[in-house]
Order: sequence, then structure tokens, then C-alpha cells
Amino acid sequence: MARLDPHVIDREIEIIGAQVAVLQRREDDFTRILTDMSRLQESVQAEKAMLNSRVAQLQSQKIPVNWLPSELLIQIFLVFAAEDTTTRLPYNPAPVVISHICRKWRQLALTTSQLWSFISYRSGPFKLPPVQTFLDRSGGTEITFTFVSPLAGEVQNASELAVTERTTSEQLIQVLEPHFSRIRSITFECHFAASMLPVVSAVCNTTFPKLRYLDLALCSQHLSATRPTPLSTNNTPSENGTRTDSVLTGLRLQQVPPATLPSYLLRNVRVLELSYPPRRTATARPELFIQSMSGMTQLLHQTPQLHELTITGVTLSWDITRTDLQVVHLLEDNIPVNLVETPSLRRLHWKYAHPKDIYPFLSLLVLPRLECLDLLIGQPPTKRYGASILRGNHNHNQDSVTQAEPFLNVVTLNALKELNISCHSEDTLASSLRQLLFPSLEKLDITFVGQRLCKEPGLPALSRLESIFRDPRLPRLTHLSLSHFDILPGHGKATLAYMPCIVSLTLGGCTGVDGVLKALAESYGSVPNGRGSYPPRTCGVRICPRLEELVLWSCNDFHFESLFSVVHARSGEADVSLPDVGVVGVDVASAVLGRKIRPLKKPRNARDKTVHVVDPGLHTVAGTISTLIPIEEALHPTGITCIHLEDCPPISEDQVLSLEELGVVVTLR
Repeated sequence: MARLDPHVIDREIEIIGAQVAVLQRREDDFTRILTDMSRLQESVQAEKAMLNSRVAQLQSQKIPVNWLPSELLIQIFLVFAAEDTTTRLPYNPAPVVISHICRKWRQLALTTSQLWSFISYRSGPFKLPPVQTFLDRSGGTEITFTFVSPLAGEVQNASELAVTERTTSEQLIQVLEPHFSRIRSITFECHFAASMLPVVSAVCNTTFPKLRYLDLALCSQHLSATRPTPLSTNNTPSENGTRTDSVLTGLRLQQVPPATLPSYLLRNVRVLELSYPPRRTATARPELFIQSMSGMTQLLHQTPQLHELTITGVTLSWDITRTDLQVVHLLEDNIPVNLVETPSLRRLHWKYAHPKDIYPFLSLLVLPRLECLDLLIGQPPTKRYGASILRGNHNHNQDSVTQAEPFLNVVTLNALKELNISCHSEDTLASSLRQLLFPSLEKLDITFVGQRLCKEPGLPALSRLESIFRDPRLPRLTHLSLSHFDILPGHGKATLAYMPCIVSLTLGGCTGVDGVLKALAESYGSVPNGRGSYPPRTCGVRICPRLEELVLWSCNDFHFESLFSVVHARSGEADVSLPDVGVVGVDVASAVLGRKIRPLKKPRNARDKTVHVVDPGLHTVAGTISTLIPIEEALHPTGITCIHLEDCPPISEDQVLSLEELGVVVTLR
């Protein structure tokens, strides 16, 4: 190959360089065009995204939930987060779920610190990230903390689980300690008493300026053999008598002795619940379910602001006696006490109460404002642990409180307006309330919740009112409910005869209802028809002239004819031809009653023409309240306005129309 001349090479390089320059300029032009196109593409994409977002917003406006303002959505979120939902997650899933719905909800969730203040923990081994995340996002809002041990079912290694639960409890308290000043509620449920000690110690030794609700629960029973000694004041630090800064208003203790907490925490408590659930197994130690009466009276002394008291499954140990009783023989080491004044108590709920504990307990209390008494009377067990030393009112114990008192001693609950009684045996119903008086009772609910023996088919018979109450007369009673009883013939009429002011009557799951309806339809008397040879016409009613509402559910032994008779006897058509109330004469009264009525003699002092007006709802006889019905109300009863039928024999549309024609609103379910 011939060698090129340097001048030729330079010339060729110059030509190639010129060509490269041209291509570079063309490449720059293409790059600029591509950049512009990319910019245009991004602009189109942005505009497209904006339009799609606008479309999504318009589409979302079709959904009613998006019509709500953000403030209302936040309130709904807070309600959802506050619910105690059962979940296997170690944290409260509500805020997390809300934040994953849409962009708007996520923004609301992350900017609402109160939504993250509902902190719950449901994990055995301790895990810090969930708790720390909620604490950080809650900001400075008040905290509602809930711990529920996930232990469930049969336990294989109880000792190992006890150590894990105790460790988790201690670590939770350490994490929450910097935030004690903003905790408003604590719910702590565990299975081992040792796990409760860190929480109790923190509550007793640390200031919680905003703590309003405290719930401590030992919720396991089959682990009683593995538990350490139950919590007591010996396991907790002594209280500081100068503490007065507690704002605690709600307290619930389940299998936790009240003496565990210092008295300063109880001064402002308004709602108190002591819960000892009934034993499910025979291996549960009985001492876990005993509350001394001296401790109970001390607890009531320490809660002067108490408005509502709930007692569940508490076995009272009677180690006290009243100082105002003339007791000749006292039990050894009995403590004399005065009556306990509870000036603010308005509601008392007592579940699984022993029949013979009701009167002695109430006799120790002064209840000037008690308005509602809810009793679930338990079935006395066949075998009791130390029954002779637990209860001071057994028949075999001649030195007991009740045996030392004459039976004439009664407790009068003057302010009581509502009484709810549930019983496991008809015998306990007839023996639990004989020493109680209810002069102002307005609502009464009696329910049988026990199970009948196989040899005793059917429902238990409803006892006569004289066997249940010391004074069966209930002149102010307006609402009566009876459930799961067999109302024997004549008992329904005899019971309702003591209640002249009944406005609402509810019968649920009862038999013998047809007899009750016939008694309600029974006429007061008869008057001449005034149409020649036609027979006399019945008028008025004998019982419950003010009845307006009748509720029947799961009652299958009554006939529609009896129900219609009740409505017709109390409708305006039944007494359309009777004289007005103010002009009922002697002849009419005699004809109605079927006997001669002699007019009263005129007073000697004819000048005395004063008219005494008496409230027909409070009839007095010899200085006492009477349940007699005035003839005016008997002849002109109030019409039935509402009938509720649920799970009852079906009635036809024509039968419903016949009732509605008499002005009754009929509800069928």
C-alpha cells in the first residue's frame, strides 16, 4: 500500500471533521426536539392525570359518605377507633385501616393525633414498634390504653406463660411511664396475678392527673392452681394519706380485691363494679370469691360520690354486726359498725346474689336516693365452703345477725322506682324480698332465668304477690313485665288487682296468658240496655283501668278472641251510653254493682259545702295508700293504644283491622 502524502491526509481529516460537525449539529437538533417532545409528553401526562383526578373526584361525589365534611368524618373515625374490637393483631387496627382507604382519609388519619390515642396491646411477647408508633402519632392528646392477654384455651406450659405475661406487663409500664400524665383510661386484663402487680404499683405510686377510668381484671379461672397469692395490700406500697388529686370516676375490679388500691383514688368514684365471675370448674379456690362485709362497708365509706354500684358473684363474709341491734350472742371477733350512708347511690346491680344476703346487706345501708335495683338471685349451691363462717344469716346459726333480729325489721326503699328481678328458682324469688318495702315503685320486671329439672316439665309457677313482697300493694306501679313463668288460673287477676295504675304490661315466654287476658277483659258490672227485652250490657273493667300498652312475645297459649275482648272492653264503644263521670247517680251505680247503694247522709253542719278533691291515683284508706279503683275509672277505663306481638300465634289481616278500628296500633314481628 502506497504511503499517503501528509497534505492529502490533512485534507481528508478536514473533510471528515466537517462531516462530523454537521452530524453533531443534526444530533443536537434531534436532542432538542426529543427534549421538547418529552416536555410536551410530561405536560400531556400531567394534564391527563389532573383530568383523571378530577373525574375521580366527581365520581366520588356520587358516594354519600364523601358528602360528609372532614370534621364529621373525624368524629366517626374516633368512634370506630374507640370500639373494643376483637382482633389477633397486637395493636388497635382501626387507625391503620382508616389510613389505607383513600388519600383523603389517610391525610385525615395522620393529622388527627386523637385517633392514635386509643392504644391497645394484644400480644404475648413484647413488641415495641406498634406501641411506640401509636405514642408518637398521638402527640399530646389524652391516651386510652388497653391490654388484653391473648392467652386462650387450655394452657400447656402455665409457668412459661406466666413469665412471658409478667415481662410484657413490666415493659409496657416502662414504655408508658413518660406518658402517665396524659393517660385518661387504663384497661388491663391478664391471667396471672403476678402480671397485675406492676400496674397496681404504678397506679399507687405514680400520679395520674387525668386518669378517669380504671379496669383491672384477672380473667382466668382454670389457672387458679398456678397463681401466686391473690393481690392484697401487703403486695402494694402503702398509700400517702395526703393525696387528694385523683379524678378517677369509673372503677372496675374483676377478681382484684378493692383493698389493693389506696383510698385517695376512690374519693371521686361514681361508677364502681366488683366482679367475681361464677366458678366454671370445681378446682377454683373459693377464697378468690369471698369479700368480707367489713371490707365492703369500708369501701362504701371511701366512695362518698358513688352513683352506681355493680356487684357480680361476690360471696359476702359476715364478720360485722350493727351496733344498733340488741344482739345477745355475737359471733366471735365480730366488728360492730354503724349504718353506712350512701347519699348519692342511685343504681345498684347485684348479680348472683345469695337469697339470704340481700336483706342483711341492704339493712346496713342508708339509701335515700336509690332509684333502680337490679337483682340476679343465684341458685344456692348444695355445697358451700365454710358456710357457717361465711354468712351470718343461716338458719342453723342461732347467733347470726338475721336470727338475732326480729322478723318485723324491714328495709324501706322510699326512693326506689325501678326493680328488676331475675331468679334461678321460684323458691328464692319468694324468700328474697320479704323484708323489703317499695312504696314508690313504678317499674317491676320479674324474669325466670334458671333451668327446670327434667322431672319438672314446663315453666315454674308464678308465686302470688303476697308471697314475694311483704306488702303486695303497688299503687304507683305503671310498668310490669313477667318473663318465663306459668301464670296459674286466678293468679294473674290477683296480681294485677294490686296494681291499679298499670299503664304497660309485658308478658314474655309465659303460659297461662289467656287467663290473664280474660281477667283484663272482665267487666265491672252491667247496666240495663234500654231496648225492651234485650239483656243488660256489660260496662267498665275490674282491674288495670289505665292500661294503654300490651306487649306479648313468645306466648303461644292465648286466643285472639281474648285479646280482642281486652281491647273492646276498654274502647269508647263499650261505654258510649254511660253517663259522664260527674253525673253517675245512685241508680246507675246500683245497677252496675248489682246491689242497692244507699246515699250518704248529709252532714249535720249544712253550711259546710267545701268540696274535697282527691287524686284518683292515690286513694287513701285509714291513712294508708289503697289499691281500690274508683268507680269513675272502672266505668271509663283508658283505651288500649298499642299492642306488640312477637313470636305469637299468627293473626289474620282482618283481625288486625278489627283492632285498628278500635284505635289500636298493632305491631307484628
